[in-house]
Amino acid sequence: MKELSKKAAEGWHLKRFQCAGYGLEKGEPEEVIFSIDYRKLQKADEEEYFELFAYGGWTHVCSSAHMHIFKAAPETTPIYSDAESSIDKLARLAKPVNLVASIALAITMVLWVFMTFTSGTIQHIAEQGFTGSFIFTVPAIMTSGGVYYHMWKNLRLKSKHI
Repeated sequence: MKELSKKAAEGWHLKRFQCAGYGLEKGEPEEVIFSIDYRKLQKADEEEYFELFAYGGWTHVCSSAHMHIFKAAPETTPIYSDAESSIDKLARLAKPVNLVASIALAITMVLWVFMTFTSGTIQHIAEQGFTGSFIFTVPAIMTSGGVYYHMWKNLRLKSKHI
């Protein structure tokens, strides 16, 4: 989100999500901060959801799947300003992240078994698949670990304020 703020200050404005990134358009420089929220919404709930953020000074920029990006003036109160709301956000994020990491790990393990206990063409295919899945699995597991680390950190922060 900090990178998007830097880009906006240079006149590059976020317009949409794109495959593995963001779509930016050139315009006038703007000093803004960005925040992302992960929430599954029904179409009927979107207007109320975006209005809730607007009351807090946040403007909806774009959404993709269950990710919604908002922007605001730098002095605006953060969307997640306390440990409890941060934990809630991270808990919603953890479910799909853990699912992806678990599936990736399972596929990698199955391919490792095939790679180890077969020979010939099947072993060669398993080796190639294992390499590709391993490259995907390591960052997925690291992301999952990062989510849980931040949840733990916020839980410790919350317990200090009780």
